[in-house]
Amino acid sequence: MTEIKTALISVWDKTNLVEFARFLINNNIKLISTGGTMKELEKNNIPVTSISSITGSKQMMDGRVKTLHPKIFGGILADRQNGNHMNDLNELSIDLIDLVVINLYPFKNEAVDKNLDIEKAIEYIDIGGPSMLRAAAKNFKYTIPICNINQYDSFIKLFKKSKGKISLEHRIKYAASIFTLTQEYDQLISDYIVDFSNEEISKKENSNFVLNLKKKEDLRYGENPHQSASLYIPVNEDKIWNQISGKKLSYNNYFDLETAVSIVSEFEDIACAIIKHANPCGFATGDNVLKAYKSAVSVDPVSYFGGIVAFNSLVDDVVANEMNKSFLECVIAPSFTKGAIEILKAKKNLRIISIDKMKISNNKLVVRSVFNSYLIQDKDNLSDDESSFQVVSKIKPTKYEFKSLILGWKLVKYVKSNAIVFSNDVQLLGVGAGQMSRIDSTKIAINKALDNNFDLKKSVMASDAFFPFPDCIQMASEYGVRGVIHPGGSIKDEEIIKEVNKLGMFMIFTNKRHFYH
Repeated sequence: MTEIKTALISVWDKTNLVEFARFLINNNIKLISTGGTMKELEKNNIPVTSISSITGSKQMMDGRVKTLHPKIFGGILADRQNGNHMNDLNELSIDLIDLVVINLYPFKNEAVDKNLDIEKAIEYIDIGGPSMLRAAAKNFKYTIPICNINQYDSFIKLFKKSKGKISLEHRIKYAASIFTLTQEYDQLISDYIVDFSNEEISKKENSNFVLNLKKKEDLRYGENPHQSASLYIPVNEDKIWNQISGKKLSYNNYFDLETAVSIVSEFEDIACAIIKHANPCGFATGDNVLKAYKSAVSVDPVSYFGGIVAFNSLVDDVVANEMNKSFLECVIAPSFTKGAIEILKAKKNLRIISIDKMKISNNKLVVRSVFNSYLIQDKDNLSDDESSFQVVSKIKPTKYEFKSLILGWKLVKYVKSNAIVFSNDVQLLGVGAGQMSRIDSTKIAINKALDNNFDLKKSVMASDAFFPFPDCIQMASEYGVRGVIHPGGSIKDEEIIKEVNKLGMFMIFTNKRHFYH
């Protein structure tokens, strides 16, 4: 392999720069540099040659043009087995460059995180850095690119072990890291500039769709033990949750946690939701977290076992002691008292999670694979405008009844279709989820409520989609259900309205559907 004789170093992050440069000098590698990097090296008495002395040109345009020069790129890109390339170098007196050490302008930290306006943000778009790294990566047989301070130590160990003769296998790995980096960097900039466009441009409307993600962790397994899975997050964002204690979160845990958090974030009152297999099996609001939790458990005291519990308020010692009486998978809330954490930690496998934003507002898209393709849709984050709801029955709901309808409507959005829920103004009473017919979901929801000793008199029913027939409403009426909320839109709406009036019930059309699959 090619011996390393000359290294070009130009870095924004100068962590461990001096130590790395000294190693190169001690191994008889000439250093060339520019700008702040050169000043840092000179300050530490490390011999370095300026790029300007090689190119014969000073940096210009406030540093925008420093390294974009044939004498730099020729030295990086030359194929040393190609006679024409070597003749060009000799004719133009261009020296070879064997190692390129560059980290890029921190666009995320300086532009994205600080929410700079577009005029200031563009000054953190690196041009020369990515160009030199890509050039070195293209010519990996002869030029090694290093783009991360975390690569310094491994390079030094590799250099010592190979006595400076870095293998082709390792050179290819360095090259691959460059193209991954520049793809992520360009996508980060693209996303940021799109956000500043005068028009609302969503990713799904572009001809190409790129998810710019970084792996956060490998999960124990996927939906089933034979499936592998990993967690990725956007490169320009951090996790909005923090696992305080407990074993590693599973693939299924993440789905249930999002549903749980999404539900409780719909409510301003103190609320508790319990989730099993992405469906709510318990929900209630209350004057305090203990009351909300106990009421949520009472909705289905069998199914809540091994569930995911979410709160939208502080978890205190009292409710922590109550939760420790049962087996739960996860507890998630915006905050916990110190005592609550210590109490819950007694259950070693229980995951305790705090979350910074109870509303996951940044999660705007849903991506799913089908065949060899992908479906992309907006997430159902719709906040329903209650003023647009239509009371289509002769009887109008009271203030108490309207509150019950709103609670049911907020919950049914998170139940797998076909979805039916029964509720009062503070509590879920029965759930029918994932059935192929709406009447079967209705039967299940009624039976669940009755099995757990709930009286459905004065309760309300919510449906994620319209009723194609009056049968569900007729069945609900038999148990004293007072009213119904659903999107409307069936060709039999008039027939169903007549039946509601005949039964002495009230009904609201929301004009919005909430299918969930």
